[in-house]
Amino acid sequence: MNAKIELIFTDQGDIRSGIPHESEEIYVGRNGQKVERIRVHLENHTDSFIYKRLTNFPSLGKEMWVQDYIIPLIPSVRVPRILLEARTNEPENYWMIIEDMGPLKHGFETEVLKRTASLIPAWHLLSKELLVGEFTGHTPEAAAVQAYLRTKDQQVRSILASPEFKPTVVDFFYREIVHHHWGEETVVSHGDLNPLNIAMANSGLVIIDWEYIHVNSVYWDLFCLLDITSPFYRRPMSNLRDRLPILMTYAAERGKLQTDVKDSFIYDYHRYCALYSVWVLILIEFDLEQDKFERSLLLNQRAETFEIIISVVDYLMKNADLC
Repeated sequence: MNAKIELIFTDQGDIRSGIPHESEEIYVGRNGQKVERIRVHLENHTDSFIYKRLTNFPSLGKEMWVQDYIIPLIPSVRVPRILLEARTNEPENYWMIIEDMGPLKHGFETEVLKRTASLIPAWHLLSKELLVGEFTGHTPEAAAVQAYLRTKDQQVRSILASPEFKPTVVDFFYREIVHHHWGEETVVSHGDLNPLNIAMANSGLVIIDWEYIHVNSVYWDLFCLLDITSPFYRRPMSNLRDRLPILMTYAAERGKLQTDVKDSFIYDYHRYCALYSVWVLILIEFDLEQDKFERSLLLNQRAETFEIIISVVDYLMKNADLC
């Protein structure tokens, strides 16, 4: 542990008595726990740290484990360092003090997404044996999503009942996506590589929040990067002009590392994206019924997701004969 840090924070994660400081809320996790920036005023200067309580109870200790056993294997990836953590196995009392890299700019610029895509193979190509059983994601695998959509046939067909989806398109969707046999490559996955966990800082591109690391489809991190939607941010409409170069950047980097992707990689990504986007639309409908988030946010998310489905299904239909 850093002796200087221990002089500032107690074993309970509090600022020691008499040290002037102020805190700023950065975001609130899924379980309502806050992540804060704390500025500590010392004699001759001000230090800044990120104070993070556990935002996902099952992930206790996992970010520290990633720091110890994964980050040293991917030196090209910049990750804020954990400086101090609670000495407890009680999730409600667990906290971390993390290196503050300054203001983080989250964005959807194509160049940022391409740069991220070029880094993903660094962890995708790690041995899956590094991750033991308790490292799991928070979403079902593709086969489970397919099975779920088959139980929701009426709702799926209702979602696709629009001028953009003629009966032949709906039939194509079921044949190529819902009933397609998934046999995609599995890799070590960041698990939550959405744009809020990617940022530009003074030191360059930063990837944060690794507590969902697990083994998943090769497409999951890319889907989170390119096409997953959320009520918490607005995603500019991804189109082929942006999506294809980013996917090709990932594939090219894999080639440099002598682990080429299969020839149908880009087509199969679009198939995966279409599957999960329809699943996301069903979740949005449930959230609307439950008033889980502000209605306008969910309606924006629904519109974004639907546009993504139109885009990827159009790509699939135009390229089906090539795969």
